[in-house]
Amino acid sequence: MTQEIGSSYVRSRRSGDSVGSVWGPPNGGPGRPRYRFRGQVREGEEVERAPSDEHGRYNEMAVTEYVDEIYSNLRMKETELAPPVNYMTQQDDINEKMRAILIDWLVEVHLKFKLRHETLFLTVNILDRFLAVQKVNRQRLQLVGVVSLMIAAKYEEIYPPEVRDYVYICDNAYSREQIIQMEQTILAKLNFRLTVPTPRSFLKRFCKAAQGDSRLLLLISYLLELSLVDYSFLKYKPSLLCAAATSLSLQLTNRPAWSPTLAKHTRYVEADLLKATEDLKALHAAASSGQHKAVHKKYSSSRFHSVASIGSS
Repeated sequence: MTQEIGSSYVRSRRSGDSVGSVWGPPNGGPGRPRYRFRGQVREGEEVERAPSDEHGRYNEMAVTEYVDEIYSNLRMKETELAPPVNYMTQQDDINEKMRAILIDWLVEVHLKFKLRHETLFLTVNILDRFLAVQKVNRQRLQLVGVVSLMIAAKYEEIYPPEVRDYVYICDNAYSREQIIQMEQTILAKLNFRLTVPTPRSFLKRFCKAAQGDSRLLLLISYLLELSLVDYSFLKYKPSLLCAAATSLSLQLTNRPAWSPTLAKHTRYVEADLLKATEDLKALHAAASSGQHKAVHKKYSSSRFHSVASIGSS
């Protein structure tokens, strides 16, 4: 893999904004939920939840009655499905720097295609898990990366890019047949296990517990995407990394770094986060002058509230 990996121009066949739906309370406003689910809070009952959960009771899509079980399951799976922290030592022809160049390029491709944030995090997870079980030479590393993005997009997106788009963004370095063959190889090696917790899985929940707004959420997302490029951050569990990014984001916006509410809903005390927070702080400080600037450039735009400038000296 050489620096030329990011030299090709990227085009997107997608037009317009992302398709989405707006879900609101039944009958247009707060009131009695249309359905009753197991464990739903009845009138007069009190249950400690994140500050946003009470409003979410009236949104059937929020499934607040299952939120504790959902996040308990994510915490259990995040260790089981995490890539080994030292897997690169098993590779003969690629290294951490090549991985960083690849992911920096994938961030640009992901942005051009206007894909969901979740797609990028799943892409890197698929990439790392595959490289942990399969040796790859540098000439095929970009192929592995772009196919990881294709698989993640199929999983997360309503309208994923087509195979010919991936052929194009690689400057025809790989054929359609090679891409499809690599897709089969990756899925077989991963045993088709694509439902995995990533730091993004915890982001909205932790941001709500911090009583954050969209700007704070984007700042946390910025820090987490910076960590994707750096191989050393694999040593942190996704939930812990997201909690550390939340704590640092609060500090950067001149708010208390932690609170009892955050400790309850993240299941981490502030002392658990100190090392990860320090590493993120160093990563944040070097973002504007580092070699890989795709994430910093992305979050410097007004589309992302220019959160990359927050806390910059």
